Amino acid sequence: MPSTSLQPSLEGLEYAGWVQPTPGFRLWHTAPEPVDQVQIFGQRCSGTNVLRKLVSTNFGAEAITDFYGFKHWFVPEQILFPANVLIMVVARDPFDWIRSLHRQPWHAHPDLKTLAFSQFLRAEWHSYWDAEFGGIEPRHPLFGREMLHERDPATRLRFANALRKRAAKLRSWSELTTRCNHLALLDQAVLASTPHVVLDALAQALGRAHQADLTALQSYKGNGLTPFQPRRYDPLTPEDVDFVRSQLDPDVEHLFGYDIARSV
Repeated sequence: MPSTSLQPSLEGLEYAGWVQPTPGFRLWHTAPEPVDQVQIFGQRCSGTNVLRKLVSTNFGAEAITDFYGFKHWFVPEQILFPANVLIMVVARDPFDWIRSLHRQPWHAHPDLKTLAFSQFLRAEWHSYWDAEFGGIEPRHPLFGREMLHERDPATRLRFANALRKRAAKLRSWSELTTRCNHLALLDQAVLASTPHVVLDALAQALGRAHQADLTALQSYKGNGLTPFQPRRYDPLTPEDVDFVRSQLDPDVEHLFGYDIARSV
């Protein structure tokens, strides 16, 4: 499908000049030279590990960098991105994402992990250093302490719920156009259904071809070596659907191809 130019769609930001290889995947470039490395950002339970594996498998481990921040965290204001780095932000459909997070609430306070979905949805979000984070064990001085960097950077307060944190992070990552030369926004469903489209766009950005054959991934983080099996989620109640919509940033969700007003 030929690329199409996009008009500005997020108030206060300049989004003219974006190209869209396919719905749910858009790229923005302001530097002509090819990039050398890809830095990935995205929420937990959104496909960051799959995207990383896809890039490293097809372009080599050297094509991936974590130098500019941890994939799930806000990017500190002092971080500068050189012109040879492409920032890729991957997101997942918000209604699926929040149900997945409820099933696997990485680093959430233990009390949050015991809540039924409707309670979890509305609970104040706070994350903690725990054994799920590499290098952290009970003897570590950070073990059991709150991750203060996971609070709202504008207020230093906890987010009212996980959806408000999603809205803030996706907006923050989408606004990296003011700090980088290359940015891509990707719907996880595009990554899952048409990975060749993502690879073709990356090949052009990196100025080199990817492997002709794709290697299928059989498992995912948190599942060990157990082959992946799609899971079905319980239907959302009308009240929960309305609450989810009320907590999201519709303009930012639109940048990733999501229409939150659609029937769920």
